[in-house]
Amino acid sequence: KNSSKMSKPQVTNASVTNPRKIHSAIFIENIKEMVDKFTAEKVMEALQEAYSKYKMMETTLTRSKDSMKGKIPEIKKAIEIVGVLDKKQEEEMVVDFLLTDAIWSKAKIPANNKKVHLWLGANIMIEYTFEEAKTLLNKNLENAL
Repeated sequence: KNSSKMSKPQVTNASVTNPRKIHSAIFIENIKEMVDKFTAEKVMEALQEAYSKYKMMETTLTRSKDSMKGKIPEIKKAIEIVGVLDKKQEEEMVVDFLLTDAIWSKAKIPANNKKVHLWLGANIMIEYTFEEAKTLLNKNLENAL
């Protein structure tokens, strides 16, 4: 018996990927030739497996994009705040900021402050210069849109 009839056909190309490392699909030029070589069941099994993987990736990407879209107002507000801090860095400021959903606090920002701390998620906060913060936030906004 032909050994290729025992294996599944390759329907994706691992050497050609996009930035998310998703393998590209292979265009099947001659279906009859592939079915003759592997059997219809094996071809359908390989195609269904690839389709399931692509659907899972699509669902994950859609969920991620929806999550980012929900953060657009927050990102825009952060860009605005970093801009204000940057413009007024020569003067001391007292600002109100949100600690948790219902708790606000006052903070004194000293004159000549040139840094800002941003929450990245997962309880991680990182210090950035104003320019670095604006670049990161604008990139996040671009990705969310």
